Amino acid sequence: MRENRARNLAILIATILVIALPSVLGEFYLYVIRIIFIYAILAIGMNIFMGYCGQINLGVAGFFCIGAYIPAILEARLGWHYGVTFPIGVLVALLVAWLVSWPLLRLRSHSMAIGTLAFGVAIYLLFERFKDITGGTDGMVVPHLVLFGREMGYLFYYYFILAFLVAALVVEYRLVNSRIGRAFKAIRDDEDAAEAMGVDVEHYRRMGWLLNAGLAAVGGALYEQQAGFISPDTFSIAASLQILVMFCVGGPATILGPVIGSGIMVCLPYFLIAIQHYMYLVQGLILFGILRFLPSGIVGTILDSWPSAYGRGGRRSSIVPFDGNGPGAAIRL
Repeated sequence: MRENRARNLAILIATILVIALPSVLGEFYLYVIRIIFIYAILAIGMNIFMGYCGQINLGVAGFFCIGAYIPAILEARLGWHYGVTFPIGVLVALLVAWLVSWPLLRLRSHSMAIGTLAFGVAIYLLFERFKDITGGTDGMVVPHLVLFGREMGYLFYYYFILAFLVAALVVEYRLVNSRIGRAFKAIRDDEDAAEAMGVDVEHYRRMGWLLNAGLAAVGGALYEQQAGFISPDTFSIAASLQILVMFCVGGPATILGPVIGSGIMVCLPYFLIAIQHYMYLVQGLILFGILRFLPSGIVGTILDSWPSAYGRGGRRSSIVPFDGNGPGAAIRL
């Protein structure tokens, strides 16, 4: 009961702080926080598929790209309203995810990593090549959102994106504590044993894949509107790797891990601006250090050492090397 009271108090304080931030921070800082929120949504999707379901996805930037470009094209080229283009972008991403799931989800371990990576690169090249529609490497300007005859500003986007982040956290929490979440964890721990116990492995793997794609598309639709400009470089292979680093730094199979990891990795370039040209190298070193010394991530390590049932109860979040045994052996969480 003390733990529940402490947790509820912490949630209440965090909620008040997040709601009150726009009154004390300038527009630039709120922009950075919005980017953190968006990448946290992407990392939550990665956490569901990789952290809880134990699968591999190195092509999440592909769905991020679809979710951003489909609404942007419909708005800029056809003049459609964002309220219509947003769900269309997410639905297109889900349709693509469902179609590619049939070949990709048949793969395992390293093959699945390469297959999803190839998918992300293919989507990036697709939107880069059709310059007449997407603007190519020059990018494209996205019209500002207008509601009730008034153009929305940065405060609207802050609370708008925050609402989706809170919804994603609630979905993640409810999901992992449900029958679906238990099936995910069973598949993560041992697919053969899960199937022997009556779990429809292919069905739940596809469900995790679609959730990952859907949240990535939501992040893309939020990103293109609040930024007002998009280019393919935002959705390159580096984006997938950046989201992977956020997922690992925060802590696989933890509720708040994606948010903490996103906050650290988004803010890092601003603190290390002198070596910004070597940021990919820095991210690689951070990923190596986390996998080597904190395999459970920051939040996972804290929970594993917390003297409570929640911190020690049934949570296996260490990432171990691939040993070739079992479909989920590449990343054991």
